[in-house]
Formats: sequence, structure tokens, C-alpha cells
Amino acid sequence: MRRDSWPTSRSSYSRSRRLGVRVTSISRSNAEVVAEEVRRASGRPPELRERVREILESVRRGGDASLLRLAEELDGVRLARNELVSSRQEAREAFERLSDPMRAALLALRRRIERYERGLLRRLNLRASLGGCRVWLRPAPLDSVGCYAPGGHASYPSTVLMLGVPGSVAGVERLVLATPPRRSDRDREIVLAAAYAAGFGEVVWAGGAQAIAALAYGTESVRPVSKILGPGNAYVQEAKRLVGGDVGTDFPAGPTELLLVVDSESPFRQLGYELAAQAEHSPDTLVGAVALGEEAGEKLLQEVSRVVMELPEDSPAKKSISERGYLCIADSLEAAALFANRMAPEHLLIYAKIGSKSLRLFSSAGVVSYGAHASSVYLDYFAGPSHVLPTGGAARLRGGLTVLDYVRLVPYVRPLRGSAGEALRRVGPLVEAEGLPIHLEALRRAAGYGVG
Repeated sequence: MRRDSWPTSRSSYSRSRRLGVRVTSISRSNAEVVAEEVRRASGRPPELRERVREILESVRRGGDASLLRLAEELDGVRLARNELVSSRQEAREAFERLSDPMRAALLALRRRIERYERGLLRRLNLRASLGGCRVWLRPAPLDSVGCYAPGGHASYPSTVLMLGVPGSVAGVERLVLATPPRRSDRDREIVLAAAYAAGFGEVVWAGGAQAIAALAYGTESVRPVSKILGPGNAYVQEAKRLVGGDVGTDFPAGPTELLLVVDSESPFRQLGYELAAQAEHSPDTLVGAVALGEEAGEKLLQEVSRVVMELPEDSPAKKSISERGYLCIADSLEAAALFANRMAPEHLLIYAKIGSKSLRLFSSAGVVSYGAHASSVYLDYFAGPSHVLPTGGAARLRGGLTVLDYVRLVPYVRPLRGSAGEALRRVGPLVEAEGLPIHLEALRRAAGYGVG
């Protein structure tokens, strides 16, 4: 693997002749710089923001008519106005028409998600006595949440469940799914059935930035919601960012990302498929690996080359790996961890044999899985935690979607007899120092001074 220098850093770089994958060397001195360069190379085009603004404004002004026009222009689907929104009854009928194996699969995944999210919610319901008062931290469900599930050329019933089930567990009164209109009746039926299993009360057939506009501002057929959640392409993510001042939103959850950390003894026969599986989503996915040493890097390239050669020429995975894939050869585990934490990928799979103490070096990712049996597909379909995860480096700030995103945490405080007097004695000087005399008098009266 011959490597030349990056134009803007102290790292080393070349493209694998077999794949077009970028290959670079990293150490503790340059790992974070290289991670930033990989991120910049996969940035969104500057003209996208203006186009998204135009779509948002079009839906705000034109309502249903704009949604129908954009569905035909952008999704290639002609809808009537009464087809924009499907009811829960329609979703139930689709669920009942499913084959037994498909219905069982949806219910199995729903149970896994429910079990995980209910456990989280129970732990959030905290009660404590703090010497003079009793505090109850109560998770209160939001009144309405709109969830976006990508689609268009494919259907993702698993994502529909990952979005809807936590909201159902939280007790959200109105759960709305927005998803691109489908060209085939079969795909439409699967989405409706999944929406029913997930607990959605209505399905809005709109995709992209126009769906986010409808959820944020409403149309004749779509009532606005209090918060918008969910993954999607760059248009969806930019739209969520732009409406964020008017409605609650979650976090950037754009094109899929996967980072592997491997050593020379990793299960390479599996790893080529792991990379290709995530790259299969779309050509703009970002997949790569950090290899602990040259031998591990060479083995991984050989296996990925073999898998990519088997793919059809028009495969999104082949295009994604060839144009956006990367491999870093790390001279130490510390360098690998520095790179991974700066990248903060959506999925981080650690196959290198490291101890639990070293595992703690890797702290920034949407989800971390480790060991010989780690699999991003297992995480996406069965583990339990949501596969709606932060991308674009946002995992440095937070983790993936949970029931927490559907509630607000409200502290209920009951002061006991005498507690205001204790507060006056302990923090009265602080109130006085802040120049708030009415605050001080209010606390005195709560303590029983100057009353009666």
C-alpha cells in the first residue's frame, strides 16, 4: 500500500488501485486532523440550503397543492388530495393483510424495542428526598410528534418501528409518520402495516424537505406537530435544521456511517459484508476502517475487494465504497481511538482484541458494538436500541433516539415544613448579593417571617 501525502495535513494518503478507497497513515499526532479531513470530504453541497428554503416556503404558502406537485416532480407519484394522509384504520387493515411470517417479524421487533424503552422510562421516574423537600422527576409525554422515515426507492418497516414504538411507550397522544409516497402497492402496504404495529395514528405520504415543512407548519390535510424526529437524506436534515426555531427537532441523522476497528486476527470474511451492508443504503454513505497495522489493513482491503467485485455495477454499495470509502493504518490503539472519537461515527464496530479498560478509550459514536460477533445489521434489526442514530459527527454530543426524545422531564417539588426557613438561612446571602430584594422578601414570607 503506497501512500503519498494529503494536500492539507501531515498524514499520508493514496487510493487503493483495487477499490479507489482512500488509504492513510495515522498516529496520535495527526489522527484528529485526518478525521476532520474525512468529514470535510463528505460535506453537503452549498446550494442545497437555498433549495431547501424554497421547498419549505412553497409548502408554507401552497399547502396540500405544493405537496401534491412535489410528490409528482420529486417522487414520481401522482396523488389525489384525499390520498395524502392514511388513517390508523387503513394501517390496521394493511397489517391484517400481511403474511403470517411478516406480521410475526414486525411484532418480534416491536417487543424488543418496547422492552428496552420501557426499562429506560422506568429509570427516569425518580423520587428523592433532599433534606427539606421531596422531588419527583416525572417524564411527561409530548402532545404530538412527527416522525420521518425515508423510503422512495425502498421501504424500511424496521425504521418505522424504531420511530413509533418509543413514542407509544412514552404515551405521546398524537404520533404522525411522514414518508415518501410509494410507487408500488406492495411497498405502501408494508409501510402502513409497520405504522400500525408501531402505534402511529396517521401516515402522511410526503418525502424530503416538503414532509418536514408539512409537519412543522401544517397544510389543509396535515396538522402541525410539536416535535419532528427521524433520519433522512441531506434535504431532510437541512430542513429539520431550518425549522428548528419553530418546532422541536432531534439531531442530524443523515446518510449511514460505519467505522470498523480491526487487527490482524479480526474475522475478515465477515467484515467485507459489514462495510457493503451499510454502503448498500445509498451512494452517499460513509464507511471505513482503522486497521492496527499494515497486515490488518492489507487483509481488510483484500476481503472488501472480493465482496465489491461480486456486486452489480449499479450497486449503491460499490459506488459508495469506491468513491467515499477510507482506510486508516494506525500505529497505536490510542491513535485509533483519537480518530474514532473525532469522527464520532453512527456505527462503531470494534473487532480488534482489546480489554475492557481499552474499550473505554472509544467514547464517541451513535452505537458501539464489539467482539467477534459484532454486526451492524444485528444492531439495526434486533438488539433493541433504536437504529436512528446521530451522523455527521453529532455523536460527539449525544447518543441515538430513545424514549427521552418523546418526553419532557418535569421536576415536581414539595417543600416540607421549615424548609423555607432553612433556605433563608443557607442561601439568603446569595439572593441578597444578586441584588434581588423582592426575591429575598418572598423567601422570608415563605419561611413565615412578616406574615400575620
